[in-house]
Amino acid sequence: MTSFDFSSIEPYTSKDVPAAIARLAASPMFQRLVKTMNPKADISVFVSLMQCITTCDELQYMVMRPLIFQIQQNSMTSFTYEGLEHLEKDKAYLFVSNHRDICLDAGLLDVALISNGFVTPEIGFGNNLMQNDFMVDIFRLNKMFKIIRDGSRREFYNNSVFLSHYIHHVLFEKKNSVWIAQRNGRTKDGDDRTDQGLLKMFSMAGTGDFEADFSKLNIVPVSMSYEYEPCDTMKSLAEYTKLTGIYEKSVHEDMLSIMAGISQAKGDVHITVCEPISPDEVAECAKLVKNDRFAALARLIDHRIHQGYKLHKTNYIAADLLRSSADFEDHYTTDQMEEFMEYVTQASFKAPSVAARDKLMEIFLSIYANPVFNQLNK
Repeated sequence: MTSFDFSSIEPYTSKDVPAAIARLAASPMFQRLVKTMNPKADISVFVSLMQCITTCDELQYMVMRPLIFQIQQNSMTSFTYEGLEHLEKDKAYLFVSNHRDICLDAGLLDVALISNGFVTPEIGFGNNLMQNDFMVDIFRLNKMFKIIRDGSRREFYNNSVFLSHYIHHVLFEKKNSVWIAQRNGRTKDGDDRTDQGLLKMFSMAGTGDFEADFSKLNIVPVSMSYEYEPCDTMKSLAEYTKLTGIYEKSVHEDMLSIMAGISQAKGDVHITVCEPISPDEVAECAKLVKNDRFAALARLIDHRIHQGYKLHKTNYIAADLLRSSADFEDHYTTDQMEEFMEYVTQASFKAPSVAARDKLMEIFLSIYANPVFNQLNK
């Protein structure tokens, strides 16, 4: 394998952890974050606990796992998961997940894995999230590696090659799993689709043999579903702005999304760890030519994610409202529909006009309805 220096993007190694832990423990911003996640936390006890940590895995088990549990208690009605029987504990996997919340998607999967004796994956995160030293410490301590998304076309290509080699390095040399979103950024419209460019990136460090390269990656689709979508109002406004003008992300938008995702009520939350993509399925894709192979593999991953998505009453109500139908009325009550309608109305309340409000409401409903439509298109 070609030699690369991955130190600029990889999670902290054991030699980096003590200094990073010391910086976080002394950071007022981190202490405020902990209080946001767990208002009852005793910061002095928490800092003492932090000082005992020597590895990223210890941080996840001793600090992040309890904090995620606290988020569950504060903002979720329930948290469930299924499909871990598809995994073997001594095997590395490439988890390709739909992406609904910046931190919780991977964080909740980590909790499910830790709770069942699995090693947690390294997690791909965009460099746009690593805006300062504080965020860099949090992310790299949580086994996150940096995905560089900006730059010229040539830089983008070179960064893709670099990232592909890093993912191969983690899977085959470090023998650790990897989690990565199925496309750049979170799903803003509820329509979970795998970017073919992502699959092409995976292959850049391969041999050029589609069937051999993708068979050994052990791709496992992961489906995240939230009864109440994290940052649904913010996502709707972003999509509306794209339709009416040029959307530019504000400087602090990602941090606001992280905090909103943590604190917003999410109702029932479910993860489906789908059945891995088999060598036989890859072989069928390999029979096609050029881009058709990648398109077929993307559809296969999408089908797993769509079928693994746990539909909630909010999804069924939105689907009926969006199409002015009663096709799914058996999945909810009249009171539940009225409650959700009030929720939707509040989300579109600040629209500048009636036409804008109606369009904003349509976008908002689509976030919830598209998983229903995708699951029906078997």
